[in-house]
Amino acid sequence: MSESKPVILRSGANPKVRHLQRMRDNRLRRKAGRVIVDGWRETAAAIDGGLTLCGVYVADSATEPGPVDDPVIHRVLSTADRLNKSQRVSDAIMDKISYGQSPRGVVAEFQQPAQMLSRLSLPPSPLILVLDRIEKPGNVGAVFRCADAAGVDAVLLCESHDPLSPNAIRSSLGCVFHIPTATGSESELAQFLEANSIRVIAARVESSTPLWRADLDGPLALVLGSEKDGLGNRWQKLGDAPVEGVAIPMSGRVDSLNVSVSAAVIAFEINRRRHSGGSEGSQP
Repeated sequence: MSESKPVILRSGANPKVRHLQRMRDNRLRRKAGRVIVDGWRETAAAIDGGLTLCGVYVADSATEPGPVDDPVIHRVLSTADRLNKSQRVSDAIMDKISYGQSPRGVVAEFQQPAQMLSRLSLPPSPLILVLDRIEKPGNVGAVFRCADAAGVDAVLLCESHDPLSPNAIRSSLGCVFHIPTATGSESELAQFLEANSIRVIAARVESSTPLWRADLDGPLALVLGSEKDGLGNRWQKLGDAPVEGVAIPMSGRVDSLNVSVSAAVIAFEINRRRHSGGSEGSQP
């Protein structure tokens, strides 16, 4: 008996198609508690990150022998088939449900993971990034990508763009699914950090303390503000203790860097010191 061919979804009026199109509205998506992921690598990262899979929608052209031989594609398809969550769609439908102008062969839907401080698990001496009012999704995603590379233990978001939006996910290359994350107001995050004895430093271009001479030892949270407004009067104190500002020394005419670049420079310096046994005042 021959194996039956998979059903290919071709109608734009199908309830699943309409649902996925509605989920492109960030407000509706968050209200429904869903995450929509474009791309094979990002979908694999979400699966590896433990997100609950609701459905994988695969362009019919992506199931040809060449693409399926790719190990990432094969792993996503195998997982979706095993969970009975796979749906083939026509290329025209993939155009409708994909984000942006360049469909990437797959769209996946997951349950939105919890991002509560109370569920955050940290190692004994963590390195944390705090993103304060970062509005551009590409910057948020790029910070997650840098955080993953630099060994950051968690990223906390304070009035910043949703890291689970399509642009942020794409910019992060799926790293948003690997790094522990929580959201909260400035006061909520400050209380959490103080309760867990995590010292806070703030990246400030106006600081008189250069990064190379800053104290970067112990449990540490680095706060980064937007390129446009910086941190201003925010994050001046943690409880009764003043928050030390640190600045990246600049040799050229510019006085600031993209927030993801700043995050990478400082996080890698902290990581370098920790692995080399360096202490305050060590030179790179």
